[in-house]
Amino acid sequence: MYKPLFFVCLALLSSVLLSCYNDKNTFGDKWVNSELRNISMDTSTIITTAVLIDSLETSGKHVVLAGKYTHPVWGNVSATGYIPYLRPSYSTESNETVQFDSLMLVLSCNKTFVGDTTLQQKYAIHLLTEKIVLNENGYLYNNSSFAYDPDPLAVYSFLPRPNTSEKIEIRLPDNLGKDLLNRFHNHDEVVAENHFEDYFKGLVIVPDEQQCHSLLGFQVKDSLSAMILYYHIESAYENHQKIVFSPNKETQFNKLKHDRKNTPMEPYPWTDLEIPSAKLGNKGILFSGIGWYTRLEFPYLNNIMEQGEYVHIEQAILKIYPEVGTYSDYNVLPDSIFLYIADENNVVTDAVKDYLGDEEQSGKLIKDDLFFGNTYYYFDVSQFMQKELGAAGKNKHNLQLVFNSDDYTKTLKNMTFSDSNGQFPITLQLNYKIYESY
Repeated sequence: MYKPLFFVCLALLSSVLLSCYNDKNTFGDKWVNSELRNISMDTSTIITTAVLIDSLETSGKHVVLAGKYTHPVWGNVSATGYIPYLRPSYSTESNETVQFDSLMLVLSCNKTFVGDTTLQQKYAIHLLTEKIVLNENGYLYNNSSFAYDPDPLAVYSFLPRPNTSEKIEIRLPDNLGKDLLNRFHNHDEVVAENHFEDYFKGLVIVPDEQQCHSLLGFQVKDSLSAMILYYHIESAYENHQKIVFSPNKETQFNKLKHDRKNTPMEPYPWTDLEIPSAKLGNKGILFSGIGWYTRLEFPYLNNIMEQGEYVHIEQAILKIYPEVGTYSDYNVLPDSIFLYIADENNVVTDAVKDYLGDEEQSGKLIKDDLFFGNTYYYFDVSQFMQKELGAAGKNKHNLQLVFNSDDYTKTLKNMTFSDSNGQFPITLQLNYKIYESY
């Protein structure tokens, strides 16, 4: 199941302190014969672990995902969109003579994509043979599946233009359209209100394994991701009509498949999975759709308490550097990533908030288009580190680096970054004061 929030981590190096002294600084009248040291350090150990969410809810998200993307590190990810349809209205009188014109599947991109959209995309449209039914808990997941006819109704190739509002129209077989029109016109019982979804179970959009180079998102609304049957009534004048089969937004869902062959993840199982970054080439990972997040732990934070009688963290900044070569114009860096606070059992207790403590803090992306290694996300984790200093045992917490739930279930956003032993290591910059009496 899609757990409340999700989270991954990697191992970092031991604390080596680089200190800067300010001999004139005092703590105030509270302390007699006292002195403060101001210390800055960026070598705190961070343990980074990749965690896979067992399953993500993809039903009822109002998006069809279809296509295939090859990530430079993590392998192939493909998405298959399942679209059941609601019974449409039909008002043409049975004494009229009707003629079938065409049956079209209409798709409209929601402007989300990943992969090379300059190359041809190829989809196969299949007929569902098993009715889509939600699980007892009311959801379907990224690993759910329903049977469909292995022989496609149609095959469609096109050049994606995901940043436009252009609609894709795929012609479906005339015999299917004629059958539906005849049954509606003759008031056949199989297309009655209570039977339609048992008779016509819907469509499945399957990406071609060899000729899909991008994964696209399509809108799911009454007239989008719809199947439209065009016909006309025979009369002395033109009388064109249409039947709009709207998608069932409640039971529509997407299945995602991850091929890990020849990747660092290949040897690992598919469930209950946590992988230290050292086993992943010193990399951390966030990957929506297939459900990866990262847990960050700070095992030696309390060591700074040994440096004086009183220690106070003034500021703590976490910097995360996306790995060069893992993002591009075809796989853009996500605008937003988040940190959540979890207890010893990895149960989320809170989010890292903004400085006012009111809203969840979104990691700020600093881009350097000239020197890519200087591109990073940063979080102000001062409040978390202040509370965590001195905590031990069951009172100790970790941070979980995640996307928001919509990104996880409706996109294929991803981000690969270096752990503390990588080329551009994740860092925790601490500024703190130490009181020393003499």
